[in-house]
Amino acid sequence: MADAPHYWTPAFIEAFVEAINDDEDFQHTARKFSDTIIFRCLDTPDGKDIEATYEFDEGEIVSVEIWEEDAPSAELRDDPFNKKTTMARATAPYPVWVKLDKGEMNALQAITSPDYEVEGPKLKIMANIGVLNGMGDVAAKVEKTY
Repeated sequence: MADAPHYWTPAFIEAFVEAINDDEDFQHTARKFSDTIIFRCLDTPDGKDIEATYEFDEGEIVSVEIWEEDAPSAELRDDPFNKKTTMARATAPYPVWVKLDKGEMNALQAITSPDYEVEGPKLKIMANIGVLNGMGDVAAKVEKTY
């Protein structure tokens, strides 16, 4: 596992995208999902704030944009949320993402946590909780180091 990417690095995000697009269970769950989701991780162990914007088309990630800055990045953290182009944006510090990844917290628990900020229409987010949980399930299976 020495060559496994470190969690919440561009290398991990690339491995995650590949895993999502290859995961039959996720593809079945998300087959009707076409929207954009942004996840932001603050204060990684590498001293970074990082944002990943995932564009889905019928369950497949067709585009991912990675934005990485030295933490704390006022530019990244203060970037306005565009609800016209994005269904949801979730922001949390690295330890919360690790809990999600290790199964110590699920998407619903994260959404209700004060350490996890969610922007976007709550009803639409809740209607797609299966997609969010599925993303977490796939991410948990990606080989990585913390």
